[in-house]
Amino acid sequence: MNIELKLDGKNGVFELMDEQNKAVGELTFILKEEQMIINHTGVNPDLRGQGLAEKLVLEAVDYARKNKLKIIPFCSYVSVYVGKHPEVQDVI
Repeated sequence: MNIELKLDGKNGVFELMDEQNKAVGELTFILKEEQMIINHTGVNPDLRGQGLAEKLVLEAVDYARKNKLKIIPFCSYVSVYVGKHPEVQDVI
């Protein structure tokens, strides 16, 4: 599986693509000034429990670091994730 970034103005999505190039997960966000507001993370229910949502979050963290953005987690999954992982606090 691979992750693709799609941007449309200030709206963005990281899409998790399966081997058939079908989207099976996503993390959506809005860019506002120097902030990346993450508002949704979801993975196909059949694929849950495999760490795929975490891969999406880490892709967003990497993007935020490269673009000097601070993440504002409105998504409950991301809020819980960053609370449990001090290694991503530099972008929160």
